[in-house]
Amino acid sequence: MSMETRSSSALFKRAEQLKRWEESETNRESPIISDKTRKIKFSAGCVFLAACAAGDKEEVIRLIQTGADIDTANVDGLTALHQACIDDNLDMVEFLVDNGADVNRGDNEGWTPLHATASCGFISIAKYLIEHGANVAAVNNDGELPLDIAESDEMEDMLQQHIDEQD
Repeated sequence: MSMETRSSSALFKRAEQLKRWEESETNRESPIISDKTRKIKFSAGCVFLAACAAGDKEEVIRLIQTGADIDTANVDGLTALHQACIDDNLDMVEFLVDNGADVNRGDNEGWTPLHATASCGFISIAKYLIEHGANVAAVNNDGELPLDIAESDEMEDMLQQHIDEQD
């Protein structure tokens, strides 16, 4: 079938389809218009985690002032601090810690924010967490220290140095 024949065949079929639609009962039904406004409500924790992930400090402050738990977690136990560490967002990490986030809170697998940071290789965040009380000897559910899952030699060296200083 030539391109011209296909094109005219498609146009003819579309015209017939539109004609059937015009004659159908479905076309005569009035659209259902709902009087009620649909609203989706998210939990305060979900809104808080989203605001932190977006880096919206003004919204985060407002949510904290209205009672949001700074250590709220998602279904996997990840807090906003865990997520900021994973996202390499030192600014949000500092903000959350300054506002009372628990630097040693474990997720469902026992990973602390320092475990997450060590596995991602973000040295500056790891140093900040340690300076603010993160436990370099924290063990996750698999029996691993942050040192055991460190991404780089530099991270391993830094964590080992802090472990040695504690002995």
